[in-house]
Amino acid sequence: AKPLNHFPKEPFPVAGILYSAAGKEALRARQVRHLEARLRDFGPDGPEVLEADQASGTIFARFPGRSTESVVARLERDHGILVDLEGDRAVFHLSPQVSFEALDYVWGCLFQILE
Repeated sequence: AKPLNHFPKEPFPVAGILYSAAGKEALRARQVRHLEARLRDFGPDGPEVLEADQASGTIFARFPGRSTESVVARLERDHGILVDLEGDRAVFHLSPQVSFEALDYVWGCLFQILE
């Protein structure tokens, strides 16, 4: 699978805003915190966040009691969401061009898959 998103050339406009390198780092860290919180919202029967790296914009998670491979496959097949698979870990790659609405969409799709 391909990453959720790739980094564009510098600088890039987002909603009419140009982000500096420091601004992109701050936004990426905020995105990681946001998706991590959404994943933890599921509670004990939901995804297990193994690592949330704000510097790289990467979240590693698995889905106890379920095949992570099948969850990742359903995200792509049913919802068009590309998530990498490393062993039994789902790897979410975030970048400043991923909207917070898209992160909430990922959460909603996972909710459908895991219910």
